[in-house]
This record gives sequence, C-alpha cells and structure tokens, in this order.
Amino acid sequence: MTKHRANEDDATTILPRLSLPATVEELAAQERAPEPRRSRRPVVIVVAVTTVLATATAGWALTRPSDQVIPQPAALPTAGSRGYVDGFGAVSESAEPPVREFPGSPAARPSAPAPSSAAPVPGQSLAPSALLAGSQRSLRAADRPDRFVRQSGGLASLVSVTLASPGGVRQAATFTVAAGLADKNCFSFVGVDGGYLRHRDWRIRHERSDGSPLFRADATFCVRPGKVAGAVYLESYNYRGYYVHLRGEELWIDRWRDRDDRFDRECAFAVSAPWG
Repeated sequence: MTKHRANEDDATTILPRLSLPATVEELAAQERAPEPRRSRRPVVIVVAVTTVLATATAGWALTRPSDQVIPQPAALPTAGSRGYVDGFGAVSESAEPPVREFPGSPAARPSAPAPSSAAPVPGQSLAPSALLAGSQRSLRAADRPDRFVRQSGGLASLVSVTLASPGGVRQAATFTVAAGLADKNCFSFVGVDGGYLRHRDWRIRHERSDGSPLFRADATFCVRPGKVAGAVYLESYNYRGYYVHLRGEELWIDRWRDRDDRFDRECAFAVSAPWG
C-alpha cells in the first residue's frame, strides 16, 4: 500500500470518506426515507447571545462615569410659553397659567347684615345725610322739639305734630325729597298734593309747578353746613346768601346775618322720619 493510500484511513484526512450504497435497492431506500429533523440549537444560541448583550448594556449604564454628559429631555411647555397645559388637558393661550377658583367654605363667606327690625319712629330726628332724593322726610325746627314745616293754604309754616295728631296734619308735614329742579346737586320738596315749596316775594310758599325756569329756580334749595350740630341749612338756589328762615311760625328767605346766634338757630332744620 502506498503512502497516499495509507492516509485515506487516517483520522486527520481533510476530506471525509464517502459511504455509497452498495446496491440500487439501498439507494432507492435512502431516497424514500424522510429528511432528518432540523436541530433547534442555532435558535437557542441566538436568544442566549441577545440576553447576554442586553444584560451587559444595562450594567454599563449603571456603572458609567459620573462626568459623562446626559442628554436632557426636551423642555415641556410652562407658564411662560404660549401653550400652557393646566393639568386637566385644557390649553391656555395666555402667558399665565389659568387660575382655578374653588368654592370657599360656607363659614368663610361673609354673611349679609341682618335687616334692622326697628323702623324709625315718625318725627324722629335723622342724620343730615338721610336727606336723599326719592325719600320721604319731615323738617323740624332745630330749636323747637315738636314744630314741623307744613303746607297750608298755599303757604309754608310751622305746626305742632305728635303721634296723636290727625292724619291730615301728619301728611301736611310730610314731603317727598326730589333732586333739585334747577340743580340736581340740590333738593326740591314736594307735598302730598304735588305742590312744591318755593319762595316768591321772599315768602316760602307751596305751589304747583308752572314749568317755568323761574319756578324751577325758586323751588330749588341747597344744603349748607351751620353751627347747629345735626341740622341742615337751606340756601336759595337763585338768591345766593339767602336762607330759609323762621319769622315766628312763618318761613321766609332772608339774607344771612353773621355773628347772630339767634338767626343761626332760626335757619337750622332737623331732618326727621316722615309723619305721613
């Protein structure tokens, strides 16, 4: 046997020895035999390698140097941006976050003041600020406790009024306060019959309006301060420096007298709750 022939039986032969069927029947039997089942070993190897790589990547992320730059996430919209998400999915176009208002506790809500059940007694003195357009008031002589201005026979004068007085007397001493006919900052006084207090020929009268500018001016009186506390002084609108003044029981307009205490008291009137 030659050297090359001997190498054919060596285990280190590069080309494996081919085993051929001896007969035609054996060859046919090999062709009819089913193909051998493929091995699943390559799939298992791939899965194992993938798991090892994933574990190694996670371990590297935990042990990477602290000075390595970490990319920051994209900035979210804030209150200073044009679109602000308020946490409930709504987007506000304003530069400020929307303000949510929550109902307060019932105890924290201010309670309305209880209405006063004590109505003023007719004729009771009120503050000068109670002289308001649209209100009904009576005017009392400040230095005479029971004497009130009334309308009677086309003239204005004083009359004694008490709770026992007849209804007609009480109504005659009651006036509706209106904004001044000639000046809304002043006042006019309307009686129950629709007539106005006005001055004519220096006397305070009670007459119905004729619509003239003169009547509107004569029936307008402006409130001024004076020496008597809690009282009002009524100055004529068109005769400046002239005030409604008592001459006994009658009402006139007279020029103001300085340094005359008696005159000062005779021009003072207390705003009172209406009698009628």
